[in-house]
Amino acid sequence: MPKLIIFSRSGKNEAEIDEHCIIGRQTNNHITILDPGISSVHCLITFEFRQGFVIRDLGSLNGTFVNKIKIDGKLSLKDGDEITLGNTRCIFRSMTPGTVVQIIDEDSRTIHSHFSPISAPKSEKPFLSEKEMPDEAVLRADYEKLRITHELQRGIHFDMSIANILDHVLNCTFEILPCDRGIILMLNKNGALKPRAFKSSSEEKRFIISNTLVRYLQKNKKGIVSTDAIADKRLSGAKSIIKKGTRSTIAVPILEQTQMIGIIILESSNAVSAYNAKDLLLLTNIANQTSQFIKTSQMAKKIKEDAVTRKRFQRLLSPNLAEMVVSGQLKVEKGGENRTATVMFADIRNFTHLSENARPTDVLRMLNDYFEVAVDTVFHHEGTVDKFIGDAIMAIWGAPVAHDNDPIRAVRAAIEMQHLL
Repeated sequence: MPKLIIFSRSGKNEAEIDEHCIIGRQTNNHITILDPGISSVHCLITFEFRQGFVIRDLGSLNGTFVNKIKIDGKLSLKDGDEITLGNTRCIFRSMTPGTVVQIIDEDSRTIHSHFSPISAPKSEKPFLSEKEMPDEAVLRADYEKLRITHELQRGIHFDMSIANILDHVLNCTFEILPCDRGIILMLNKNGALKPRAFKSSSEEKRFIISNTLVRYLQKNKKGIVSTDAIADKRLSGAKSIIKKGTRSTIAVPILEQTQMIGIIILESSNAVSAYNAKDLLLLTNIANQTSQFIKTSQMAKKIKEDAVTRKRFQRLLSPNLAEMVVSGQLKVEKGGENRTATVMFADIRNFTHLSENARPTDVLRMLNDYFEVAVDTVFHHEGTVDKFIGDAIMAIWGAPVAHDNDPIRAVRAAIEMQHLL
């Protein structure tokens, strides 16, 4: 799990980073840092499927700095990046040091003589009925595989991070199929396959993948099974396979509709012909489930992001405008643009006299009642609340959405506000 190492006045702390992590001074943030130089809601770290972890500033007062450079918009994070928030220095650590993965080129003819796709004959049923089973042991083995596939589904919840999903998938797969090594590769934003989950029955942290195998999966969009690589005389040139002592391999693509987004590869060094057509079908189904799990996780992440965006803009914009920002119909860009706008200022007459002898709780109640009416009135006439200044409110018409009658809307809002108050 990625983490943030935080160096503050109170010492060194570590915090795990989920795929949607808000950092700020408020205690209800995912990571709370009590630094007066940090805004209540300061920045956001999220995981983007093809880009990895990215950080973006959430309109903080003092800005967010990565490697001493102030960020504008979002920025991809790399392991070891230094993040400065206010007076606090943080170090981003990606996944814990893990697998060394090499994808190498080899002679295509040699590899294809070994990696030959296996598919069940049309007349053969992948999973036989109970009556067709040759013996009870086969029936029990098939039942166990189906049971673990069911457990795979049960172990996933809708807001699970993609990293945890892939780890869970690989762990369950090791229970179903004979494996010494297993890896899940996913495409990043540049279209390159990167390791996202790895499991080994030993302490081995090295995984060599044939580029020819990868190209085959990308081209054919279907799984592939190997036989005995070591005993096959045709594989004298397949150095990576011989070096690892791989005897059986099974690999399937993870597809999003017709687009390959990842690969699952399993290897066995002990068993000859460890995998068959039934296993290929089973692993293909697992890959299909994995694709759905990822899609659900991405949808849950988007819902969270939309909720954060909606909460930020609903303080300033009417609910309709806030929803337009969330849906992307309305763009709010940093840096702004020149607009002709109508500005309205409204405050409480004789506020100083009213408040100087009143109890603080009474003053607070009065301001809350007043601002609630004022804000609702501005939103009713499709204006935007720019800021609160003591007992005053500043609202504008013409930005971010302009109307032909913005000055009239502002006047109507002011008159209605006077009547209501």
